[in-house]
Amino acid sequence: MLNVTVTPDRDSLCHHILGLYERLRAQVDLAPSPVVDALFGDLVSACAHAESMEAAAVLADPRIHRVRAELVRLCAEGESLLENVWARKALAAADPGAETAAFPYFGNYEQLARLELHALAAAGHRPETTRRVCFIGGGPLPLTALLLSRILAAEVTVVDRDADAVDLSRRLLDRLAPARRISVITADAESAADMARAVAGHDVVVVAALVGSTRMQKRAVLRAVGAAVEPGAYVVIRTADGLRSLLYPVVDVRDVYDAGLAPEVVVHPFGEVINSVLVARRRCRRPTVRAGRRRGPG
Repeated sequence: MLNVTVTPDRDSLCHHILGLYERLRAQVDLAPSPVVDALFGDLVSACAHAESMEAAAVLADPRIHRVRAELVRLCAEGESLLENVWARKALAAADPGAETAAFPYFGNYEQLARLELHALAAAGHRPETTRRVCFIGGGPLPLTALLLSRILAAEVTVVDRDADAVDLSRRLLDRLAPARRISVITADAESAADMARAVAGHDVVVVAALVGSTRMQKRAVLRAVGAAVEPGAYVVIRTADGLRSLLYPVVDVRDVYDAGLAPEVVVHPFGEVINSVLVARRRCRRPTVRAGRRRGPG
């Protein structure tokens, strides 16, 4: 059993998060509604604004530890339903562009896209060299694909394993960006064969935070992507840190290495952006060093 020192602030935050968890579990469904939106908004605020030491103490609490995986699952379900509803609203609107821009987290998507581009630059990526970008886990509302297409002026491939999400995304993109080079395909991120088909020839691959909700699933995704990307290609992996790991799955850096990828930059934001960003590259074959010979001084 974990040995944790209880402090009033830590205990208060634990009770608050556990209360939100129980109320979310009690909902008939997690489709957008005033109650569901308020509960998720409160949860995001509590997780995003906790101090680092406070967050560490909360995560070490056995009560939080027991519900952590289920809380991430609830958040994933709520986000999926929210995007599905909003994609349909945008499709039905006279001005789908304005309706899409009114999505409550549109600003967060913009900030995250900028953060990812800065992280890529820190890893040595030059935006003007980007020809093709693959976004894995696009869902029914392909906001990231639209933003990357506009910013990088590159061809974008959106990948999702859910056929309904792919259909919604295609129809929405036909109305939002008919002239842009954005395609949407059905593929399973855990399938090596599917990833070989989906990411071939892409300079940058972005793996959405909700692609794989458990470590085993994340490991399978990373291995499939790592085997499929070309040497030198950049892989942007969305993850989470601190209490934000109650909202999104965490990517273990050891699994990134095991997938044949070399982590180069990790960014953990403290503001309104919830996801952390890890940038890796496909490792080239290591040069063979003959026994008895040394490189460099010493």
